[in-house]
Formats: sequence, structure tokens, C-alpha cells
Amino acid sequence: MSRLPLLGAVVMTGATVRQVCVLSAIVRSCRFLHTRSGPLPMRGERCPAPSFFIVIPVLREAAMLRDAVAHFGTVARGHTATVVVVTTAREAAEAHRHPAADNTIRVADELAREGKCVHLHYPDPLGVKGDQLNYAAAACAGMLPFGTPPSGAFAVCYDADSRPPMDSLDSFSAAIKSNAAADVFHQSSRFELRPQSPLPRRLSAAVCDAGALRANRFVLGFEIPRLLNRSPHSGAVKRALCAGVYAHVTGHGLCVRLSLLQRLPFPARSPLEDMHYSFILGSRGLPMVPVPSLDTAEVPSTVITQFQQAARWFFGPTRVARYLTDPATRPGWRATMMAASALGSAAEWIGCAVVPPLACLLVVAGHRSTRTAAALFVTVCAGQVVIVERSLGARGRLVDRISRVICFPLACAVHGVGGAAGAVRLMTGGSGLGKTERSKKA
Repeated sequence: MSRLPLLGAVVMTGATVRQVCVLSAIVRSCRFLHTRSGPLPMRGERCPAPSFFIVIPVLREAAMLRDAVAHFGTVARGHTATVVVVTTAREAAEAHRHPAADNTIRVADELAREGKCVHLHYPDPLGVKGDQLNYAAAACAGMLPFGTPPSGAFAVCYDADSRPPMDSLDSFSAAIKSNAAADVFHQSSRFELRPQSPLPRRLSAAVCDAGALRANRFVLGFEIPRLLNRSPHSGAVKRALCAGVYAHVTGHGLCVRLSLLQRLPFPARSPLEDMHYSFILGSRGLPMVPVPSLDTAEVPSTVITQFQQAARWFFGPTRVARYLTDPATRPGWRATMMAASALGSAAEWIGCAVVPPLACLLVVAGHRSTRTAAALFVTVCAGQVVIVERSLGARGRLVDRISRVICFPLACAVHGVGGAAGAVRLMTGGSGLGKTERSKKA
């Protein structure tokens, strides 16, 4: 055997081992989500029933805001909870670029007058989502009843397209009571495609649907396991070994104690505040406790929008230089290891554009040893996709579910090429500032 086929076989075998670990993580996440029991206790006194502020920062989302507020109003029932909608002056400042968008500020004001929510308006047109959340946190602390300390209240952040289950606050309450020493809790998402019209399915729609499957694989294979590895669910040795792994929470399904937000607010003017904030929390060794419940969020309904979203989100794990120099980041070995881990995740992201077609090519035309290793790699990845589809895939026609699985490599390629475009933008001085425009109406 020549050196090149041998090298190819060794590389594919290593990649297969990696994917076996991901497969194990997916199974672990599925078991965690099916427990429906709160996380293991941490040291600390049990706390009374918490107060919640369901905070929804919005920008050009008038079309879905009424439905969102109605949903979150139902989620809040049975709890000491207030729905807070945070609009921004940025919407008016950018209105000339989005002439078809309805006025979100007007809709939020109408909902507040109807008693369905509290409407806050962030006045700085240069602010982004994290600034809206900080503004809301300060306002919520001022809304607390006399005698209720900020340590007994939580801001639960969701997006306008989030549709968490009705018992979400029950899940957060159970986690908070079992982890009184923790300040950050996270509800991951199950992603789905929400078509804008009942047009017949085409290849582009199937690829977008597969994009939801790709996102769900990331949630089960990476997001939840990394949070679990930092939580009391794992032993002390695993927690120590995983302390330098970059684990992140998202800006939807994020529950943060108000007293922590007063001491450690979201990073100002940061385009991807959740990934930036996660780095800060990780550098300080603060736990981010996952809850066994899933929000439901949507993926963009066009391939080009999924590509653009991937290009923008790629800035999240790659802006480590800014994270390391943030005064809120605690310097040391942990932050350095997390930076290396984040860059490794970015490299794996770009690899999504190359690995699927390369593996398929090796299966078809590779040397016998390389072909065998590549076939094993593809088999393990296919097993991951099938498990994720069975666990989190949107229910519907069998043909649609099969098409999601078949188009999964194409969705990965879109994600990977988008990441590569994001890398180019980063190197040419891009900021990553932007927003996923979900529909023509919004």
C-alpha cells in the first residue's frame, strides 16, 4: 500500500472515532431530555419560587409579535411572570432599508395597552440585541415588588420565533430549586422549517428542511453534551477535563438571575452576544445548567438566507481575540484553552463544506482500505442523522422525513460554505453585525 492511501485510511479512521464520540453524545443528550427530571443538586440552600421576566428583544418582527406574545402569555400562567417586549430605535433608523417591514414598535405599544405585555423601548439606534437585554434587565429589577431581591428573579430570554413548551417555566423552576448556587440555566432548541406558503416542495425547500436537521444534530451532539460536562451531571474529573472546552448558550431559552446580570451584563455592542457571554461565563468557571426541555425555533426558509446566517454566526466562535481582551473575561489557562477550542470548532464548521463530498468520493473511488474507512465514517454519520431525525425531526409525511435525511449532506455543505464566507469577511474586517430576516412580512 502506498503512503497516500494509508494516510487517507488513517485520517478517515480518526474521523470515524470522532464521529463515534459524537454519536455517543447524541444518545446521552436524548437520555437527558427524556428524563424530565431536574439536574442534580449543587451545594447551596434551596430557594423559594422564583419570579420570571420573559424578555423578547425584537427588530422588524411585527408580523409574528402578536402570536409570540399570546404564546408567552400562556407560558407565564401559573407563575409569577411578566412578558416584556423590548423594541429598539435601530428599527426606525434602518426603516429606509426595509420599506416592506411593518412597525414593530407600534404593535408592541398596542399589546402593552391591551395589558398583554410590558413594552420597553431601547433608545440607542446603534445598540444590538445584547444592549436591549441589558436595558430590559435594569428595567425588570426596578419592577420587582418591594422586598423581592434581584437574586430571586430571572430574565428568561426568547426570540419572537421561539415557541417553548407550556411547562418551560416549570422546568426552569425545578432546575433553579435544585441548583441554588447557579445563576445561568439554558433550554436548548429543536429547530424546524416553517414554510411561508403551501407551495410544492422543491430541492431548495428540502435542503432548508435538512438545515433544521443539521442544527438539531449540533444541539444533541455538541451543545447539550458540553453543557452537561460542565454541570453536576458529570463527575469532578470530567468537569475538570472539560473546563477548557468552549460551551455556549444561545440567546433564546436563556435564563439568567437578575443579580448576575447586574454584576455581569451582556457584552455591549456585541453582534453575537450569547457566544460572547458564554466565553465570559466559561472563563470564570460559572456553571451553565441545561434543563431537560426544548424550545422550538425556526430555520430560515431559503438556502441563501441559511448561507448568510451561517456566515454571520461564524463570527461567534472565531472572535476569540475580542473575547480574550474583554475586561469581563477572567484571564488564565481556562480562557486560553477555550479560545483554542472555539477555533477548533470553527475549523470543523468550515470542514462541513468539504468532508461530506470527500467521504462520498472516497467510498466510490478510493483505494480499498480508504474506501472501507470512508464507508465506516459515512455509516456512523448516517446513524447520527437517523437518531436525530427520529428524536427531534418535525412530524409529517414519511417522504418529507426521508428527504431531510437524504439532503443532510447538502445542508452541511451550505453551512460549511457559509462558514468559509464568514471567515473571509472576518479577515477583511467584517463585524458580523446583522440579523436573519425571517420573512418578507417581518
